[in-house]
Formats: sequence, C-alpha cells, structure tokens
Amino acid sequence: MKISCSSKHEIWNIPESGEALLAGYWSPEKGLVLQKSWVRWQEGKITLLEAADISYPFFCTSDNVFTWDSYYLMPGWLDAHVHLALDSLDFYQCLDNWSRPELIGMNIQNYLRHYLEQGIVAIRDGGDLPGFAWQAKQKVDSGEWIGPKILSVREAVQRKGKYGRFLGRGFNKIQEWRDLQEVFFAQGLDQLKIVVTGLIKFDTYGVVGPIQWRVEELKELVKSAHDRGIPVMAHASGNEGISVAIEAGVDSIEHGYYLTTEQLKRMHAKGIAWVPTVAPIGNILKYDSDRYSKQEKSVLTRILQGHLAKIQEAYQFKVSLGVGTDAGAFLVPHGDAFFDELDWFKEAGLPKDEIIRRASQGNAYIFGWPDFGTLKVGSAMNRLQLTSDPYDVTDRIHI
Repeated sequence: MKISCSSKHEIWNIPESGEALLAGYWSPEKGLVLQKSWVRWQEGKITLLEAADISYPFFCTSDNVFTWDSYYLMPGWLDAHVHLALDSLDFYQCLDNWSRPELIGMNIQNYLRHYLEQGIVAIRDGGDLPGFAWQAKQKVDSGEWIGPKILSVREAVQRKGKYGRFLGRGFNKIQEWRDLQEVFFAQGLDQLKIVVTGLIKFDTYGVVGPIQWRVEELKELVKSAHDRGIPVMAHASGNEGISVAIEAGVDSIEHGYYLTTEQLKRMHAKGIAWVPTVAPIGNILKYDSDRYSKQEKSVLTRILQGHLAKIQEAYQFKVSLGVGTDAGAFLVPHGDAFFDELDWFKEAGLPKDEIIRRASQGNAYIFGWPDFGTLKVGSAMNRLQLTSDPYDVTDRIHI
C-alpha cells in the first residue's frame, strides 16, 4: 500500500501491517499533538495511536517498524472541485487536445501522481463531456493508475446552447431530460452536477451569465438524483441563480460569487454546503499575468474582497465550507493550487486549524466519504499523509 510523504513530495510504499514512531500527529478532534506517538496498523488500518514511552520498542508486534520521528501523521487532503481534463494553461487549446485522448490520459496520470505527492488523497471532479475524469476514476480504482481516489460527476447537466458545453451534452428542455434521464444515470456517476448559471463577467461587477433552469425545473432535476441517493452540486453565482439553487434543495453550491448574507443563513438552515473556489479569481491577481486588463483586474479585486468577506461570514454562521480549487482553470494548476486555496481561506481570516479541518474532514463530509479526512483507530493508512509540519501548508509558494 502507499502513503504520501507530502513534505518530501514523495509516495512511499509501506506494508499492509506495521508500526512507526512519530513526532506527533494532527487530528480533527485533537488538533496538533506535539508529543512523540506510536502508530500501529494491521491490514492497512490503524489499530493503535497514542503517546509513545520508552517501553514501546519492546512491545513491537511487527517486523516492519519505521522511525518516522521527524514526521507528523495527519489526514490526507481532499480537493472538492477540480477538472482533470483541463490543463490550467489554455482552455481552447486544451479542448482541441481532447481529440488526442492518449495525450490527455498522459497528462491526467501526471496530475494524479502530483496530487498524491502533495498529500491530496481524494479529489472531486466537476465533469467533462468526453468522460476523461470518469475513465481516470476507473483506472485508479483498478490500480492501473496511481493517484488519489476520484469522485466524478462524469458529465454535468446544463441547458443546451448555454454555458457548460464542454461539461456535458446539454438538454434543450426539461422534457428531454425526462426522456433521457434513465440513460444518463445508467452511464454511472458519483454526484450529479447541474449548471444553474453562466460565468461571472470579469469586466463588469455584478454581472453573471443567465440562469438556465426555472426553480420548478431545477427541483425536478434535483429530485431525480435524490430519489437515487445521489447528491447534487450546483454551479451557481449571482443573487438570483443562488436563490434558485437554494430553493431547489441542492446539496452544495459551487463558486457562489456574489452570495449574500441572507443566502448564507438559508444555506445553513437547509444544510447546503458552499465550495467558494477562490483561486480562479484570486490567482489572476496573486500571480502576474498580462492576459487581463487593468479594468478587469480592478473588478476582480472587488469580487475577491467581497468573496473573502463572505467566507468569513460562512465560517461564523457555521455553513459547511469546502476547499475546492477549480483546478484546470487558468492559473489554477492541479495539486499546487490547493495550497493557494488554503492561502485564500487564511486571507479570509479562518484559523489554521479550521482551514485544515475543512480541507480534510469538512471536504469528506461534502464528498459523502466519512472514512476520509479523519485520523483515529480504524483509519486507513493510505488516506493519510506524513508531513514535517502540519501548519506549513499555507506558507508554500507554487507558481
């Protein structure tokens, strides 16, 4: 089995059973434990995790004993929003490259290995029309490819001719969805993604692409997934689009630019998570690029400031906050951008322990994968990471 040593950007092979001395550990329940500790695992799962004393070496039960006393053990990260089929460099060139599946497959394998080297043990992919991410999920699950476990929406549901044509086939009317939904669900998916609105405009503050579904239609789309036990993530920004998504009962709102205080309160009341994906706008300002005009950067600065303020409000209102990067978008590279997103949560004023909880345990809740994002007896070793300092993650430089 494998475990990520994220501080070295390495993937280590470890036996199914073994034990190790640690510098300490971080868990969602205890925070950072600054005490040498002993971890023991059997058949890939932890059977003991507690403070070490001088007698422990004499109690070793395995021939596989490791000295990891310069490392801390902690849950692996989860990235709650990525697009494996995009390259973060040139959107249109990347779409042209989709005609070369061998190239896309090679790129995705490199992304997946890099994710795991960075301590990211699970990712939630937002879809692509050809199904590259779904194929990657299957290859990782079968052991053919090395990488984090993938939650895949396979393809998104959007109104045909509107934003999102690269994400899915699109449906003209709700009746077309009714006719084809059995075929759609039969192809396989982990969550349903619905595109509720278009993109935000970079040159004009407050303008968002049009809403694609009336609330009655969106409720029907959501119900079709919930009836099958499938959660729903909604791409939505702008006051009206977010309100429609909340009213329809989606499980998470992705992006959510221009979200209001009242909407945050309603989301908390209804148990709707928010994945704010700051990096796609923040990284344009963080890293020098001549791709956007002074006017566009001014608008993005205003959007960013409001977005960060709402993340702080969401934290105060106890809204379920997910850490997702939208990796594959321009200047949002796979793996590395995760730490940019942690930086943006730090900029929003969240304490480091809370950021780490949301990037691990909180994201696991949004994924619907309770076995991830935790560190306790019973946790799988391949869902954890080793690091020299659990708190150094928000101080890294990537691009």
